Amino acid sequence: MKKIKPRRKPNLAILLFIGLAAMTIVIFIADRESTVKLTEIFALATAISGIISFLIEMIRGKKLAEAEFIVNLNQMFTTNDQYRKAYTYFEEYDFESTPDIECLTNAEISNYLTFFETFYLLIERNIIDISMIDNLFGYRFFLAVHNPCVQARKLVKSPENFPNIYKLEKIWLNYRKKHKLPIYHEERSLENCVPQEVYELVLQKQ
Repeated sequence: MKKIKPRRKPNLAILLFIGLAAMTIVIFIADRESTVKLTEIFALATAISGIISFLIEMIRGKKLAEAEFIVNLNQMFTTNDQYRKAYTYFEEYDFESTPDIECLTNAEISNYLTFFETFYLLIERNIIDISMIDNLFGYRFFLAVHNPCVQARKLVKSPENFPNIYKLEKIWLNYRKKHKLPIYHEERSLENCVPQEVYELVLQKQ
């Protein structure tokens, strides 16, 4: 039996070009007294379709660059021994007894948080947005930020040292709530763990 090959989707630029060409012919026929020649109209349509094609390729290139950026970020995370170690302890954490994670040093916790602080700086500069990183990094972020040990040793103990984490958490919480996505231990959100005036001051910190 002959294998049927899937049909390729027509190139959008080609479809737009055909549409513009057809439209110019219709206009020309409808207005025979027009002083504009058909070749001139067709040339204009060609130029417009060329611009559209260029914009389409730009969008495709941007999406490819974004995908490559996310892949590199993920590789940076998964190949870092400290990040993987911290992630393992955070994921196995007992929220009932809320013990201190003695196997993690303060430096290791800070390094894990610093990885995500970079995200906020990129978002602030409109280089990335939450939707780009949520699927891959959302759980990893809240796993640490909503961890009682991390909060006791870092985020709640010294909130003034982590304004970017506070701001990123607020952005990420709003995004997940808006899209009705689960939030890891939402009850441990930073707003619920520090006095309201402290929380607001940290968010205002430059």
